[in-house]
Amino acid sequence: MPELRTAPNSSSEQPRDAQSRGGASASTTSDDIVKMEVAEGSRALVAAREVRERTLRATRRRQWISAGIVLACILAAVAWGALVERSRYAAETRFSVRGSTPEQAAAGGAASLISSGSGGSAGIGFVDGFAVNDFLKSRDCMIQLSNRIPLRQMLGVDAKASTEELYAAYSEAVKVKFFMVEQENSIVVHGFSPKESATIASHLLTLAQQFVEKMDTQGVQNALDVDARQLKSAQIEASSAANALAAWSAAHHDVDPNAQATMYMNMISQLEQELNTARINYEKIRSFGNPDHPMLRPAQMQVAALERQLAEARGRLAGGSNSESSRLRTYSQLKNAQAFADSNLTAARDAYQQSYREATRLRRYLSVIVQPVASDVPTSPDLWLLALEGMLAGLVLAFLASLGLSMNRRT
Repeated sequence: MPELRTAPNSSSEQPRDAQSRGGASASTTSDDIVKMEVAEGSRALVAAREVRERTLRATRRRQWISAGIVLACILAAVAWGALVERSRYAAETRFSVRGSTPEQAAAGGAASLISSGSGGSAGIGFVDGFAVNDFLKSRDCMIQLSNRIPLRQMLGVDAKASTEELYAAYSEAVKVKFFMVEQENSIVVHGFSPKESATIASHLLTLAQQFVEKMDTQGVQNALDVDARQLKSAQIEASSAANALAAWSAAHHDVDPNAQATMYMNMISQLEQELNTARINYEKIRSFGNPDHPMLRPAQMQVAALERQLAEARGRLAGGSNSESSRLRTYSQLKNAQAFADSNLTAARDAYQQSYREATRLRRYLSVIVQPVASDVPTSPDLWLLALEGMLAGLVLAFLASLGLSMNRRT
């Protein structure tokens, strides 16, 4: 029935439409928010990707820069060694300082120690080796070598260069080492040609031999110096004593006062015997009791004469300053001084001979172990070593460059 149908309630439908419109608007807002969030996430992702790409590009750039720096350093080092640095050829010689006699070890430890270093204290035995080593490194050796050969030309030093520049080139070309265990000296010369290296090494070996000879001569001279002075003093004293005795004998016209005194003593003994005989004879004549006896006066005169001769002989033997005893005393003093000087001279000669024998056992000589022979191929520069050094230098420079770029990017 149509009349029974009721019209729709407008008041109830309006809120429903409003609700539907509100739901539609709410759904639209949430979609926009989602879209906005998606857009913002995409932009963040893009920004992150861009940052990552920039970082990768910067890293690759630093890597290329570092690789370029390292490669450039390697190429520069190799090019320097191949094109700029002159090739050098090595010549080596070895020698040792030894003693002259094999009996040093049995004769005494000091001789063995000084000459060959084979004694109980090993440190003292290295004195000679270290002395030769220091000499070969010295400027004195360089100057002596330059007087023998054109050293400046061989080492590539200008003729107007100073001595210090020449010594720097000499120290770079000549390497001297001392091996304590083997007690050997080694000379390695790095010259610009095999002939120059061998020539320098040969002359250095000659200078070392002369230095050892000079050191040996000086050592012997020092060892004999004290005994030589004592011997000279003893010779002077002995000569003075002999001259004094000869001068006294010439002044007194008496070669041997001992013989003269012995003669006077024999004469006194003989006079005493004759005087005793004359006295006995005189007493016999007196016993006759005849004052006019013809033998009395002669006997008396004989006794008086013998007494006078005996008194003169005794006075000559032991009288004043010019007596035989005084002259004998002076002569004995001079003779004893001469004997003492002669004995002192003999002892000084024996001591000098003993010192000389001991000093001859200390003699040193240079024993050549390896003759100087130069290499046929260049020993320097070593291109592989230069490349390694260039690589190490390049790594350091690359690290510094990378550090600088990082600090610059942060600022």
